[in-house]
Amino acid sequence: MRLGFILLLFLFSQVLKAQSDTSSVNLLPQRLSLIEKTLWGERGFFRIVGIAPLTPEAREKEIKFRRTMLSLHQLGGFITLGLMTATVYYGQRVFDGEYKLINRHRNLVKSTIASYYLTASLALFSPPPLVRHEKETSSISIHKALAWVHFAGMISTPLLGLSVKKSSDPIKARRIHRISGYITLASLTSAMIVITFFR
Repeated sequence: MRLGFILLLFLFSQVLKAQSDTSSVNLLPQRLSLIEKTLWGERGFFRIVGIAPLTPEAREKEIKFRRTMLSLHQLGGFITLGLMTATVYYGQRVFDGEYKLINRHRNLVKSTIASYYLTASLALFSPPPLVRHEKETSSISIHKALAWVHFAGMISTPLLGLSVKKSSDPIKARRIHRISGYITLASLTSAMIVITFFR
């Protein structure tokens, strides 16, 4: 009799646990990125430390916070695009032989890098949406695909620029650096156009 009662209590506790797990899972999209899972997941950092409990009220605040972060991300994208355009412009002039502009180009490179990574962090660390439509192609999915291209460019282009002096063929190294800069600018420009005009 006692064993049956304990078994019944155990089963009841498992049902309650399953229900609470389901209700919390419904507050999050089924698929989370690694960063989202680490920070905002059911057992993410902000949940464990108690900053953001996984409740409907807290999720509502998170969604508002997400909108703010993504609005700032878009504003930062335009600022970064402006800085990158100026960086490429002065880089081209240095490539064409106006070496007196090298310091201006370098300062713009530093500003572009800082702006780029600050802007990217606003999107990467924002709370997840309530629902994520992963399978359909949309302006957001194209924007994210282009992000991989300009992210690769933001790593490779500065490194290629630093390697020009050390290269055994500096002219070839400068050409590769220039091509990488133009590809990075084109992909960031495309990402901004897609997310701004085709939503």
